Amino acid sequence: MTDQLPLGCFPEDADGNARSWPLVTEFMDYLRRTGAAEGYLQEFPGPAKHLLIWLDRNRIGVDAVDGDVVRRFLTHACDCPRPPGERYQTRHMHKPVFKGRIFHFVRFLEESGRIENPSSLDEGLRRIGDFIAYLGEQRYSPTTMKAYEFCCRHFVTWLHQYRIPLAAIDEGILRRFATHECICPGTFVHKAERNRDYQFRIERFVRFLITNGVLSSVASEDATGTDDLRDFRDWLRRHRGIGESTILDHARAVTRLRQQLGNDPASYDAALINRVILENLKTVSRVGAQQMCGSLRMYLRFLASRGECLPALVGAIPRIPRWRLATLPRYILNDDVERVIASCDPTTPRGLRDRAILLLLARLALRRGDVANLRLQDIDWDAALIRVAGKTRYTVALPLPQDVGDALAAYIEHARPPVESDRVFIRSIAPYKPFTDAGPISIVVSDALKRAGVDNPNLRGAHLLRHSAATNMVRSGATLDAVGALLRHRSPETTAIYAKVDTTMLMQVAQPWIGRATWR
Repeated sequence: MTDQLPLGCFPEDADGNARSWPLVTEFMDYLRRTGAAEGYLQEFPGPAKHLLIWLDRNRIGVDAVDGDVVRRFLTHACDCPRPPGERYQTRHMHKPVFKGRIFHFVRFLEESGRIENPSSLDEGLRRIGDFIAYLGEQRYSPTTMKAYEFCCRHFVTWLHQYRIPLAAIDEGILRRFATHECICPGTFVHKAERNRDYQFRIERFVRFLITNGVLSSVASEDATGTDDLRDFRDWLRRHRGIGESTILDHARAVTRLRQQLGNDPASYDAALINRVILENLKTVSRVGAQQMCGSLRMYLRFLASRGECLPALVGAIPRIPRWRLATLPRYILNDDVERVIASCDPTTPRGLRDRAILLLLARLALRRGDVANLRLQDIDWDAALIRVAGKTRYTVALPLPQDVGDALAAYIEHARPPVESDRVFIRSIAPYKPFTDAGPISIVVSDALKRAGVDNPNLRGAHLLRHSAATNMVRSGATLDAVGALLRHRSPETTAIYAKVDTTMLMQVAQPWIGRATWR
């Protein structure tokens, strides 16, 4: 015990009566005004007195109490003395009921003006109410809205506890919340780190606050949002003529590599570049290594064009060998394709949508980006044509088969949510909006493959149906020119790989072995 008196305590009076606890007395009156029952009130003085004694021992003023101080108190190895005649717990401070009483006391200190808190809990809870109402307008399910409310209440409570106003939220605050050691009042997640879904709901709430002007845009530490990578993306778009999805891939790869290279291009040299590449080669496939080196090569060319690094550094990036026509296209047979399409449930909105997606991929051999970006005006119902641009951005009109047209019409008329977007395919659950990228198209295919029992781990993704359409055409006797026309290849060399799956033709051109058989 220090020589100081415990904060909020008075010494014995002149008549020798025991010291009093004016803060605790005020606290009890505060609880009575809130309607708390007398029997319930008996449990509050002990924790409040314990906190005051601990604050005194650590020379912490009442006005300095915040989340960190409360966490230190709740986790301290208690040897706090009891003044004569006092009774309160020195153990079990980790129990929710004990923490709840401490937070009631801290709330009293705030409302009585002894603690200044720039964060308004009431405002935060009101913003959560607005957010949940917005989710309801977007037709989220009650279960999903409840999950969002739970996470957001935790976040707002934590902000209030650490004296952080809503307007001060930034990337650092979000990161601190994601990893904080939770002592927040209420039934919250007490793990050391919130999971990705939990954090996503918080980020969605923050975006809502930005949209409604409660706070300015949160500066992201994601390097894809920094000025130089913004310029890099613009350079790829203007000077290299690259599509948006490929630009995003390059930016993501460079974001990861810059964590190892550093943010100062002037410090880059051949040794650093080779070391970073070798470290990453341990965890990526051959194709992944090619893409990584290609993205880094593009980035160094961009830096060199601005004079930020030596042009010769581009030559320090090794070429990952990839022999032309060295692989076989992955495919499934026609019977399996039909089973995959039939696995969709046409009685549900999602089943109607997925069936239309699978038919576009299987019958027209479209790329997943073609399907994700398909717009209502791209379908010419009278002429039975469908217009797609593809990654070359040259629009072509393809014939619309009857079964594909029927599937599209059934989805648009009976299952597509009424939204303002002109994209054909919309999310099947709230929020009802177009896909942000082509990834969900591959997920649709992978789910259908599982339902159909085609569970080979090497056979997955939207491109599988494109390869299958081309392969089955070749095996049915179609020429490579016809296959190239379906796939919209601009060079016959790109289509040549499908000659390797024409087993009938290959058996005709195979020559007898010139030596004697050596099998034993």
